[in-house]
Amino acid sequence: MIFLGMEQRRQVCECNVNYSPEGIFHPDRVMDVYDLLYLTEGGWKIWEEHRCFSLQKGQLLLLEPGKHHFSREKCTQGMRNMYIHFAGLDQDGTGEGAGIWIPKVFDCSGNREIHQLFEKMIEAFWSGGAKRNFRMTALLELLLCELSVEEEQENKNADPLMREILQMFYSSPERFFSPEELARSYGFSIRTISSRFKKYTGKSIHQYQMQLKLDMARSLIRQDPGRGLRDIAQSFGFYDEFQFSRLFKRQFGYSPSSFRSGRQRS
Repeated sequence: MIFLGMEQRRQVCECNVNYSPEGIFHPDRVMDVYDLLYLTEGGWKIWEEHRCFSLQKGQLLLLEPGKHHFSREKCTQGMRNMYIHFAGLDQDGTGEGAGIWIPKVFDCSGNREIHQLFEKMIEAFWSGGAKRNFRMTALLELLLCELSVEEEQENKNADPLMREILQMFYSSPERFFSPEELARSYGFSIRTISSRFKKYTGKSIHQYQMQLKLDMARSLIRQDPGRGLRDIAQSFGFYDEFQFSRLFKRQFGYSPSSFRSGRQRS
């Protein structure tokens, strides 16, 4: 989660739409502004320092200023995104004063209001006129508040530790995290962290990760049908394409090859 102060108005530097029919790398850079990236089609693995975020359609990522951003592989073919670059305030990141907390990764699939706010900001950016800057600033503050409010509504009784662990699962799908590793990392017993996770999600740590990986893999096959099964298996931490295919069929009732060919769609 990132704290953004709300005691001053912040400045929008740039916003636009990107489309890549062939797939592109994320720019290798360190920016002095925030980068709010909303993926509307395709998938993209983006790194911030030593942390990888595996974005899927409908997800939003907030990249922070002063940190190294890059990608190690191209996005999927046909990727589309909308982005907003905005300047931070001295108050940002401190947790002090009036402000809101924004998640690093936000799933806004089906949230038409957030989608429309992005579209309105891009339209305002390119429209010009005397009210341009004022309108963009107002729309940005509304968007940030919407993201924060949505997160609070969906997680009124959220366990902060469990939210952090889930975010780690989403941002590092190429890894499998064992209960032993999580317990050691967060200073709890294996029994405690396993119990809290089961209470929060309704699934064991292993079950949740397996379902998440297979769901993300199925989305990737749909978005990029030309990608090989071996590559997909490696991207989600499976031993090889044979283990991946076996688990995929057990989960969905059909093989990845059948799904890719269109014989099975759900």
